[in-house]
Amino acid sequence: MTSFIVTNHSSTLGICRNCALLMTVALVTSLLMPVYWGALVFIILGGLGCMAGYRKQGVYVVMAGIVACVWGWHWSSHLIDPDCYRREVRLTGFVTSLPVRYKHASGQGLQSFRLSVGRDGLEDCGRPGSLTVYGVNADQVIPIGAEVALRGRLNPSSSQWNLGSVPDQARWLAQGVHGRLNVSKIRVLQPSTGYLNKLRQQLAEALGELEGPPRAVGLLEALVLGTGRAIGTTDWERFRFLGITHAFVVSGLHLSLVFFGGWLISRRILLILWPYGLMKRDWAIVPALALATIYAGLAGFSLPTQRALIMLFLGGTLRLTTRRTEVWHIFMTAALIILMTNYFSILGRSFWLSMAATAILIWLAVRLTPKVFPNKGGWLLKMMVTQVAMVLLMAPVTLFWFGKMTLAAVIANVLLVPIIASVLIPLALMGTVCVLLWGNVDNLPWAMAVDVGLGTLRAAEVLQHVIPESAMFNPFYGVDLHRNKEESVIELAVLDVGQGLSVVLSTARSTLVYDTGDAPPLGMSQAQKVLIPYLNRLGTKEISLRIISHSDRDHAGGVSALAAQFPTKRAIGYAGIPCRVGEVIYQNSDLMVTVFNGPGDTNDGSCVLQVRHAQVTVLLAGDVSAAREREMIRYWRHNLKADVLLVAHHGSHTSTSASFLKWVDPAVAVISASRANRFDHPRPSVLERLQQRGISILNTARNGGIIVTAGAREVKIDALRDGNIPYWLSLP
Repeated sequence: MTSFIVTNHSSTLGICRNCALLMTVALVTSLLMPVYWGALVFIILGGLGCMAGYRKQGVYVVMAGIVACVWGWHWSSHLIDPDCYRREVRLTGFVTSLPVRYKHASGQGLQSFRLSVGRDGLEDCGRPGSLTVYGVNADQVIPIGAEVALRGRLNPSSSQWNLGSVPDQARWLAQGVHGRLNVSKIRVLQPSTGYLNKLRQQLAEALGELEGPPRAVGLLEALVLGTGRAIGTTDWERFRFLGITHAFVVSGLHLSLVFFGGWLISRRILLILWPYGLMKRDWAIVPALALATIYAGLAGFSLPTQRALIMLFLGGTLRLTTRRTEVWHIFMTAALIILMTNYFSILGRSFWLSMAATAILIWLAVRLTPKVFPNKGGWLLKMMVTQVAMVLLMAPVTLFWFGKMTLAAVIANVLLVPIIASVLIPLALMGTVCVLLWGNVDNLPWAMAVDVGLGTLRAAEVLQHVIPESAMFNPFYGVDLHRNKEESVIELAVLDVGQGLSVVLSTARSTLVYDTGDAPPLGMSQAQKVLIPYLNRLGTKEISLRIISHSDRDHAGGVSALAAQFPTKRAIGYAGIPCRVGEVIYQNSDLMVTVFNGPGDTNDGSCVLQVRHAQVTVLLAGDVSAAREREMIRYWRHNLKADVLLVAHHGSHTSTSASFLKWVDPAVAVISASRANRFDHPRPSVLERLQQRGISILNTARNGGIIVTAGAREVKIDALRDGNIPYWLSLP
């Protein structure tokens, strides 16, 4: 990177940098508000600038607003029409990712992959970039790059929206994914197409034949193909705790190593074959860029690789043509190109983490390192100092996206990242070359890489055990921004966990958890994804009481993850002491929690709780049916009255009977369900019964996370999605 840093300033490229910065701001503005409003803001600002005498700058601002408006309109046309969700569709497309195999609840082996939608799009539903395809039989061979014809039910991508986090739909859009398709029929029209796809498929098959511990082979696959499908959730959580996830996600670090390695080798060869050719132009850059492009292609051209590759191409081209500029010009131009090619990338944390890390590295290389290390040499010390500085300077971005940072990252990045960068990655790449050239799977570099990878995993385990959990820095602890710390105040949060349930009851002295959400076959559990981050933001150190209503996975799937993260004083229900009807399981001067139903592992055995506070009473109904509701009316009719009702069984027609609503008589009904779920929850009959009694209805599928705050004088209910909804967050 430092080879491109010069002191001469180019006015032309300086203008390009300023335009790139201006366009980036304009694109961000058009994402935060309706497209036309974003253009109007820039037109007004540009007009004011012209009136103030800054005509050239004003014209630039107006043009940036217009371009951002047009570009936002273009990309918004790729969004799927919400009316098309839950519809059976037919389409063709190309497989763009390696399949991820998983087991359905029925035990059937299935696979999932990423699909780039063909030119015909989705009939009259739009032309999305790509979809996530689920439900394909695991025995069916679907090679990467294959053209396939599919039929299935179109569903929206997950759009969970919880306190302190961006909506899931934003994260999926940032990756270019516009929805998901549950397949009922699939047919391969054409086998793997494209040279890079064939190489990826060849390498994937070779890695599948490689002998060694699956964890280490999965680590090797992540470094070679840019996919973490074979890395377990436990290892990913460990990497996040140690702050070394970036080392196993193909990004600028990996591409830079390939580029500079190729540049050094090519330069040596050219000096031997053509000694006078390097006097005017550094032609060694050409093969180095080619190698970096091939590696980025093998890794699937992810966002971090796109950013790094664009910067390498811009810098290499300028170097090759002997043009001089500042590296900041290249950086801003790369940011603009990324936003122009993937408009929604700015909604994802990958964009911000990648760009922030690059900006910090540039600043360290240009400003800090030359002053701290004026003399050449001492590369190991420079690397260690750079790693420490990166961890500390990235802290604001890390805290924004994750709510916490680990001080262990300083130690882990100093000890492990240099080994990964200087040993593991080169071995993985050399082994890849051996496979591509000679087809030798059991080559020495890959064998050594497996051993080094296994050693790295074991070192990470040791560091996690040595470094205490208290090393996690949580700036929110003791400074709760979302609720009053008075003794008489409680906060009831119905988290948006999709098709499942998780509720957190917090006071100044205690934290109660009711259910943990689902643990799907693919990806993280809702406890890891939603519940634990929310508890971290509250500054929770231990759980006073954990109640799991029953054993269904959508309620109890995250028990183990929650238990591993937080100590629990008392556990009730599934994975704890059985619920006992009539028992007061928690009580203090302002709060009393009573069991109204249980025990059992079935829906009707759900632990039903009444939470009674001085200002509000909440009834948590679990998944009980109308038959069990009649039983509760029989025994508790005079005690069922509640201000807030958590509707039973996600709004199923088997629950929430008219007689039950009569005795509970809530002012607000809260439903926990996912958008466009396959059960069609909540059912229209349930909604009709609630509306007939004039009950206000809140649904996490539409309203996001719901927070009920009860103080000494008032009760406040906040729904996170009730504010201004960006145009890209379309709801069915």
